[in-house]
Amino acid sequence: MQELSFKFDNTVFSYKSYEMELFIYTFENVFGLDKSSVCITENQNGLIVECERLVWAGGQEKAEGMARIEINDKNGGFSAAVWAAHGKHVIRCVKLVIRNLPGESVANKLDLSNPIITDKGISLKYPGGWRTLDTAMCLLKYPGGYTCLRSADDRVRDKKFVLFKKDSTVTAELIFEETASIMNREVSVPAWEIFPCKSVDEAYEIQKAHISSSFSLEPWETRRDVPAWAKEISLVASIHGQHWSGRIFNDYRAMLCILEQITEYIDGKRVLAYISGWEGRYYWKYGDYTTDERMGGDEGFAHLAEGAKKLGVHLMPMFGINIVNPGLPNFEQWGEPSRLRTPSGAIHAGSVDWDASRHYDHNSHANLNPAAPQWQTYLVNQIRDITDKYGLDAVFLDIGALWQNDPNHELYSGVKRLVERIRDNKPNMFLSGEGWYDGLAAIFPAVQSGHTDGLMHYHDTIYPPFFDTWCRNYAHLCLGDPGSGSTGTHELGFNNVNWKTPLRKGVWPTVTIVGDTLENGWGKVLEIIDDAKRYAEMFL
Repeated sequence: MQELSFKFDNTVFSYKSYEMELFIYTFENVFGLDKSSVCITENQNGLIVECERLVWAGGQEKAEGMARIEINDKNGGFSAAVWAAHGKHVIRCVKLVIRNLPGESVANKLDLSNPIITDKGISLKYPGGWRTLDTAMCLLKYPGGYTCLRSADDRVRDKKFVLFKKDSTVTAELIFEETASIMNREVSVPAWEIFPCKSVDEAYEIQKAHISSSFSLEPWETRRDVPAWAKEISLVASIHGQHWSGRIFNDYRAMLCILEQITEYIDGKRVLAYISGWEGRYYWKYGDYTTDERMGGDEGFAHLAEGAKKLGVHLMPMFGINIVNPGLPNFEQWGEPSRLRTPSGAIHAGSVDWDASRHYDHNSHANLNPAAPQWQTYLVNQIRDITDKYGLDAVFLDIGALWQNDPNHELYSGVKRLVERIRDNKPNMFLSGEGWYDGLAAIFPAVQSGHTDGLMHYHDTIYPPFFDTWCRNYAHLCLGDPGSGSTGTHELGFNNVNWKTPLRKGVWPTVTIVGDTLENGWGKVLEIIDDAKRYAEMFL
């Protein structure tokens, strides 16, 4: 994190033992509250801070603008709602700084690292489907309790929690960024709530009630997007097809043989076959979802689909919703207008080291916004073609939890609409995504877990009812196979010694199967199948 190299001459106000200040950010500059135009009014519920002019250049210059901060006692702490306006420029985000908070470490980071708060600072972002925050709440742990910092927003919008240790207390920067497509010269920031709590469970119960109401969530048992067959699942067989390089782990015939062997030991109705690299070169072919001739072509895939159905197994092929190969035909028509952008309009492209060349510069992936109508329609049509042609009733949408504040198309509602279109007139269609944050509970009934370098973090870990009330998760694609630790189509290589999932209601037992897994790791595969049988007995 970088800092200003000077002290900003901003208005600082106090409430109880806390010191606070407000910063307003446009795309051009940073602004504070002009001390000479600030009016502070105390009342029986709290405090109101009103300002009729802003300052910039660290306080050296004046600017047109206004702000209002309303602070009220709540939950043994307080809430702070902010309204701000700028006279000339669009407001991008607003930062409320609060000093003198108790806290020593973060208790609810998704990757479970529970970082100690230092003077170097920690920045946590929501929504973060993999490593940061799955809900707009941050818990600061200290001996004897927790400080809860949460947003009362009822929508998926960008929030950042930035924490610094100052002497023996914590300074928190609570940053709200408006939806980029509707940013203007005024912004209303949903109330920030700051209060003490005795446990992680207590804080999450408050957040659970808020999220359930905000997104109209239904319990797993009554979800209308979970067909009856999906409620019988207790094992995910993650069968790997073709690597980015073209190396085939399992062709269509081998996939069916694997399912035949597995269903000798567990009823096929319990098995969801999650197949990656089924369309050919994994990721390289993203955006072109047709069968691969080397793996058996249309005829081979049809034989796989028919055979799985006879076994009672449901196939779930993998589709990417936000990454495609820009070399595909007519990309300029459906891909170029759908490029994913940051609020400032920038385009970023990334890659992984697919071929161990160590350069991370494979220009074979363009980042697209699934809310963009051209790309969404192009993708929906491909998914419909495949699922209709082969009679499939499950679809996996890769990187479903990716969220970016695109100024052209609001991403969250776009993903929701994408899923609705895929399920249109198909009540038995089951959709799953990758990664999870709270708003996705309204879209995906099941998701693939997160991971950090192969270390799984399941989304029910911090407080199970905050996830498993509504959803189920299973191991990430990079779960090591029981034979050699191979991650198959995933880029982690042979580096994942984690091959087994925990036995909990929110986690479906998962087995990774690459080319030689059943030969070299059959004993461990049977252990996972036994877990799947126990899962069915305990939770179904």
